[in-house]
Amino acid sequence: MENSIYITIGTGIGAGVISNGKLLHGMLHPEGGHVLLSKHPDDTYEGNCPYHKACLEGLASGPAIEGRWGKKGVELTDRKEVWEMEAYYIAQALVDYILILSPQRIVLGGGVMHQEHMMPLVRTEVKRQLAGYIQTKELQEDIEHYIVLPSLNDDQGIMGALKLGLDEYRLENKG
Repeated sequence: MENSIYITIGTGIGAGVISNGKLLHGMLHPEGGHVLLSKHPDDTYEGNCPYHKACLEGLASGPAIEGRWGKKGVELTDRKEVWEMEAYYIAQALVDYILILSPQRIVLGGGVMHQEHMMPLVRTEVKRQLAGYIQTKELQEDIEHYIVLPSLNDDQGIMGALKLGLDEYRLENKG
């Protein structure tokens, strides 16, 4: 896709943005895990980001799940309220990214997304939070192909590094 976002949700939260087929790199690399969020009405957890507290990483990363609930996410699989709150925060960030960047696809990876029930919750929550503001086929009829899991079997980090290295090699050996 020419315009897409990859977000990894695990020990931390990071985001990469592809715009017009190129990795977005402005003043610095994007710090998509530190977008500020509104707290869930039932959440009393302060957040664990030392800079912002109520940012995506501070509220939705693996350590935030453990800090809020007292156990690692893998131990909370059957606790519906854990994953509904997690989906609320992830969806809130995705809505912001959708409204600002209008990506053609969003890919969600990382350890937190290994919970099988997360994708349906996130997709439903994105639609709820968008409240019908954007009426596109991707969001209304085909959200299962718009917000997706990685297709590289958790090798996306190394594959991305190889691609960047290859691009740099080609650039240096152009002439």
